[in-house]
Amino acid sequence: MKLSEQDADLFFYLMGSLQFYAKQQLEMLPHVTSPTAYRELAGQQRMEVRNALWDNAHLIPTYVQANPENLSQEHLDIISGWQEFRQGNYIIERHLKAYTIFIGDDKVYGVQGLIDDLEDIVPRYALPLYVQAVLLPFKGVVIYDGLLSSYSLTFGSGMRAGLKETYNKAKRQGTIIVSFDTAVQYKATAKAKKPLKNWQPLIATLSEEAKPLRAQPGSPPTWGPAFSLVKAALMLAETAVAAPEDQDALWQQYNRVVQALNRLENGIYQLS
Repeated sequence: MKLSEQDADLFFYLMGSLQFYAKQQLEMLPHVTSPTAYRELAGQQRMEVRNALWDNAHLIPTYVQANPENLSQEHLDIISGWQEFRQGNYIIERHLKAYTIFIGDDKVYGVQGLIDDLEDIVPRYALPLYVQAVLLPFKGVVIYDGLLSSYSLTFGSGMRAGLKETYNKAKRQGTIIVSFDTAVQYKATAKAKKPLKNWQPLIATLSEEAKPLRAQPGSPPTWGPAFSLVKAALMLAETAVAAPEDQDALWQQYNRVVQALNRLENGIYQLS
């Protein structure tokens, strides 16, 4: 997902104006004397001004008050909102239809592209990717300021699994940050948090029906451990539903499942 062409043009116009103002106030690039000339600069020179702006974010309200380009109140409000910028290191975890997932400081963001979809800039095969970025509010969505600095890091299977779980947890809880606007974010959270089906009655019924399972004298060596596995799995399912955040209890039941699996493995070997 990306901004419309009109909104992308507006963003770059407003950002160019703000950065030019910051350049002037910080006495950088004295040979550049107009916002138009600034927008035509090479990327490295604009990067220096961009970094200086975020290091001197107090210039944002000063710009809004001075309004050197006679912007409308709507456009001034957009720039004023950039005081909520969030600069830091993020991991781009996945691309979705609605936005791209950025993870940083245990928070999960849904970020929109600007002129191009972020997937066109960071292809799926390159994910997860560690980047330095500045996230900004813009018309009710989260965008980045147009520049991404990536780091060459390799993610092991454990780290990938952890990132996936961080995303899935935020998805389950409806805490993916898709807007810095409180009202918009509240609606997105409420929409995402769908009530979960109550599986406890069914699990309780299955557990009750599984109680008679017993290995009989002379039965194959797989019966007993297989029946134990069924019961252990149902106990794990019951804990997962009743106490999904109780890690100690979940690990305890998980270990019982593993023990039952090991006994079943031994029983299978006895068949040969």
